[in-house]
Parts: sequence; C-alpha cells; structure tokens
Amino acid sequence: MSDQSVVFHVVLLLLIVSSLLVGHNGVKEGASVSEEEDKELEKQLELLNKPAVKTIQTDYGDIIDCVDFYKQPAFDHPLLKNHTFHYQMKPISINRGTRYHASPKFTKPASVKLKGGGCPVGTVPIRRLTKEDLIRERVASRITPLEYHTPGAHNAVIRTRADSKKKFFGAGAIISLHNPHVDGRQYSAAKVKIQNGPDSIEAGWRVDPSLYGDTRTRFFIRLDAGQSHCFNTRCPGFVIVKSDEPLESVFYNVSVPGGQRFIMQTYIARDKANGNWWLLDGDNYSEIGFWPKRIFTGLGDLANHVEWGGEAFGPPGSTTPPMGGGYYPIGTTKFDAFFRLVNVLNEYGQTVDVDNTEEFSDNNKLYKVVDRGNVGGQYGHYFVYGGPGGKSTQV
Repeated sequence: MSDQSVVFHVVLLLLIVSSLLVGHNGVKEGASVSEEEDKELEKQLELLNKPAVKTIQTDYGDIIDCVDFYKQPAFDHPLLKNHTFHYQMKPISINRGTRYHASPKFTKPASVKLKGGGCPVGTVPIRRLTKEDLIRERVASRITPLEYHTPGAHNAVIRTRADSKKKFFGAGAIISLHNPHVDGRQYSAAKVKIQNGPDSIEAGWRVDPSLYGDTRTRFFIRLDAGQSHCFNTRCPGFVIVKSDEPLESVFYNVSVPGGQRFIMQTYIARDKANGNWWLLDGDNYSEIGFWPKRIFTGLGDLANHVEWGGEAFGPPGSTTPPMGGGYYPIGTTKFDAFFRLVNVLNEYGQTVDVDNTEEFSDNNKLYKVVDRGNVGGQYGHYFVYGGPGGKSTQV
C-alpha cells in the first residue's frame, strides 16, 4: 500500500471516530481523554495540520496556516494521487452569469478575507485544528450524510421538483447573513446544495459549536461523495486555490432586522471542459477552489437536484434552535432571512431562473419558507424563510 493510501485510510479512520462529527450531536462539556487517547489525538493533529509556510492569527482567535498548495489535505485522497493541478488554476469553461452591481440600499456584502493580503503565492489558507476540536468532534460523532430523515434535523428550503427531468451545471444565490442563537449540541445554517444520487456538495454559512467551538457565523462547505462525508477540509477532496479567503472564516457582520442587511454571494458551477465543480464567491465570481470530477460518481455527471434554504438541528427529545432571522417570515427582505437572485446553470450551461421549484418545510410549526418567485431586477427569484424553533416532534 502506498504512503498516500495509508494517509487516506488514517484520515478515514479519524473521520469515523471523530471528525465527521459534523452534524447532529454536539458538544459534551467536560469531556476527558486518557493518556493513550491523548497520544492518538496528537498523531491525528500531525496528520491533519499540514506544515505551514506562514501563520496568520485572526482577530477572532483562529490560527490560519499558509500551506504549500501541493501539500493541502485535498491531495490525501487516493483518487487525486496523480493529479496535475496547480495553484494558478482557473475554470476553463463556466458561464459566470450576469453581475448585478445594483443592490438594495439596505444590503451590503460581508467579507471574510484575511488582512494583509492573505497567504504567500503558492500557498493556501487552512484553519489550524486543535486537540479540543478533535475531542469535541469525537464526542459529536456525526459520521453519516445529512438527510431530511435524520432525527432532530429540520429544513425550510425551496428545491427543484423530484419529477423534473432537467439537469444542472450549477446553482447559486445571494444569501442574507444571520447569527441565530444556538446552545451546545444545536446548529443552524443556510446553504446552497446540489446533488446527484449519493453525491452532494453545499456551501453557505453556519453557526455550529460542535464543529467550531464557538457560536459565530462562519463560511462553510460540505462534501458527500464515496467515503467522504465532512465539512471544510476535514476529509480529502476540496482543492483550495484562493490565498486570502479561508474556509471556516467568521463573518464579522450579520443582518439587523429592519436595519443593515449583510449578505454573502455563493455559486457552485461545473466546468464544462473537465467536469470539476467550482466554488465561486462574490459579485466577481472569484474562485475559492474546486471539487475534482474524479472523486464523484453521481456528480461525475451533471446535478439533478438543487436546493436553497435553511437547516437547523437539535438533539432528539430536546428543542431546536432558531433558523435564519429567528422568527417566521413576514414577507419582506428588510426583516426576513432571504435568498435572492436564486438561479441555476441549466443543461446548456446558461444562467437562468429556476422555473420548477417547490417549497419544503418538514415542520411548519417550527420553520416556514415563502417562495416569492421571480420578481425581476435586483431581487430576481427570491424567497424568505426562518422560524423560532422549539420542541421537535421528531424522535
């Protein structure tokens, strides 16, 4: 077995034991480890935290390691062993759609860029994991793909209809940023998700103490493909190219109902030339990184399902946290959590409005979603969503 395969299998073991965590259970206060477990955690940290060319400490306490592009976690994946990727990579053939410079006066893009220009050329920014992260994640023990039927998980989204025969090159939206209150084992998030069969990828913002050890609103991605089911760079697969905008970054500013609304712009698009799925960010569609085609089965082809909206979790038998702005939508983007300019890249690679969607909320007593359709202009296709949460009826 090659050294790279050994590394990959160790990573997978870590995921099963600890890191995949990432989802439906949470922080256990006062968790302790034995001396033997402590040594194992040290080995895991050595494997996951790659050597840094430079380190950057953020204002919110994270340490960002600037890692050589070729040594980033993505390349621990055995299917990426003989890659030809490089740090100057760009999509070859992607329709980046229409730029909407005109926005409602009460909205403002939020930045997660590193100060001082970010990492040096040829390196990529990766948030350093700590022993506390691994202990917390091991206790969380979330190792399965996120699905609607997962006990305690709730969704309020719009989605392409199951009977649609259309396929998609990608999807995106402008998403309002919020900081719903969560405790311990809860989380709350908003995301764009594309899927084909067992494969799915998603991006958005997330408040998740089990994953991050705090209750800040952070930028996240998730991968479900093959044996990889994880957030951010916890397992191999996502190739980072951008040097100044790390995954897991904190959004300093979040929306105030009736006041300033802060937004993020997120797009996932397939390169028609080679099948790689790119994560694009902001009005200029800048490239954060990509998921290579070779790690997928279903998404080795186009996507056949897309959804946009909110997600929240509370352990079964307990309460679930607020979603979005924390209250039921009243019908206006000046107050409600929203997605606007909701769009897809169709099977021809053209950016179009989604013309065959449905609202879906698995528990309307906790969370609601209202699809306003395509109103044109700076809103395009938009919807509002949210809810206060409460006692879950799921068991």
